Amino acid sequence: MSKSSSKVLLASLFGLAVGVGIGVLYAPAKGSKTRKRLKKKIMHAADNMQDDISDKLSAMQSVFSQEEEEKPLENPSENE
Repeated sequence: MSKSSSKVLLASLFGLAVGVGIGVLYAPAKGSKTRKRLKKKIMHAADNMQDDISDKLSAMQSVFSQEEEEKPLENPSENE
């Protein structure tokens, strides 16, 4: 990752954190209710990310296993 893209990512994360903080401060619901909702949303997002990562890892594993199956086997008599 280049320096400029890492700076953009860091600035975006900072902006997101500030936005969430301001949103929580001005939320119309009680703090305990807001925290429960926020926790539920975060857990849902984490579950979705975990599912996506698992799917991508499975896809990568299947691609690599197919590549291994397609490799021609070496003939031991040629090495002698």
